[in-house]
Amino acid sequence: MRRTVDVAVIGAGVLGTSVAYWLGASNVSKVCVIEAEQGTARHASRRNTGVVHSPFYLDPELRKDMAGAMIASRPMWERLAKKAGVPWTAVGALEVAITDSDRDTLVRHMEWGAKNGIGEGQLELVEPDEIAKTEPNVKCSAAIRISDEPATDFGLLTDALAGEAKKTGTEFVFGFDVAGIHRTGTGHTITGADGSQIDAGLVINCAGGRALEVANMMGQAKDHTALHFRGEYWRADPKHAALVGTSVYSVPRYADYPFLDPHWIVRADGRVEVGPNAVIVSAPDAYEGSGGVVQSVSKFGEILGGSARKLFFDPTFLRMVGSEWKSSVSKSAMISRVRAFVPSIRPEMFTQKGEAGIRTPIVTPEGKMASGTIEVFGDAACSIIGYNSPGATGAPAYSAGLVKRLADAGYVKLGAKDRTDLVWAEADVGKQD
Repeated sequence: MRRTVDVAVIGAGVLGTSVAYWLGASNVSKVCVIEAEQGTARHASRRNTGVVHSPFYLDPELRKDMAGAMIASRPMWERLAKKAGVPWTAVGALEVAITDSDRDTLVRHMEWGAKNGIGEGQLELVEPDEIAKTEPNVKCSAAIRISDEPATDFGLLTDALAGEAKKTGTEFVFGFDVAGIHRTGTGHTITGADGSQIDAGLVINCAGGRALEVANMMGQAKDHTALHFRGEYWRADPKHAALVGTSVYSVPRYADYPFLDPHWIVRADGRVEVGPNAVIVSAPDAYEGSGGVVQSVSKFGEILGGSARKLFFDPTFLRMVGSEWKSSVSKSAMISRVRAFVPSIRPEMFTQKGEAGIRTPIVTPEGKMASGTIEVFGDAACSIIGYNSPGATGAPAYSAGLVKRLADAGYVKLGAKDRTDLVWAEADVGKQD
């Protein structure tokens, strides 16, 4: 197979599919989405908790753009969910302070929420006696209550969005595992593992856990390193699911790293799980084990020779890695961390493992984990690396903004926006376009 397109989007997760949607909605012709798997959203976009996050925990100095994208995207996701019949459940959430010293973090998060555009009354700082009225099994010194934080299924939403993108003429090519990308006079030639080729005038790399690998194929971000962390879950037996009716997060122990401590999760379909931890693995699809001996050795060599080497001399990072491995091999260790705020739970209440997901943070040349998404623009190519949670929540507005930035920089020419048959329009994005 060999074909020629104007724009090739690599990755059919929530990000790549959203980017393709906006390209098609802007009448960009010959858009092709390339995906190694046999369908959309087979990795992080489907293997997540489905929470539509509120950006109260994002530092407005560092993550202002993502916070704004999350605010703008929420009603867009809700509209698509209703149109496609995807679950959209008002679960609500609590962020709890385990100790009195954690209260300072809650106060700061309340301030961040206001700066990030969360409306008055949507966040509330509440005391233990108030929490006990609705969630008597939650114990803490204080909490932020988000009464209307919904849960959905981002995998199903991505499937539905792909259908909307196809209405614009966008093509999805599944089973195309990118093995190499080479610069040509008019763009790039993308070669698949089976020898198939796609010639593209512009390549937009949205490959998720493999995004840095794909970027390196185009000579981009070679001084960065990707680390892969598996988030594991334990699922509660249904007879214990009603212990707490909202999702509950604790103040993170390791604020400098982009992870959450294990928490109590209520999914859109009513299932209840605790998790995730953050177990370092060697590959973006290592949902069990460590990723294999060969990959592990290769990844270890990459770490020693790259920017992430500095992290492994950081005692705090090493303590975190050790703690997370402990919670992986011991269900009791995982449950004990959640018992800090739901003390009535016991390991035997959790009878099977939930679906694991993998987050891939990017380590900068300085040896620090990047605080957010990194956009790399080059000749006829753009790579989005480190696009992690809460990226699913913010994908619609973030992607619209990315397409506009590409147009403003001359990478792509947008046509007239006169379609009335699609679920989202430019006006939905507001200031995020």
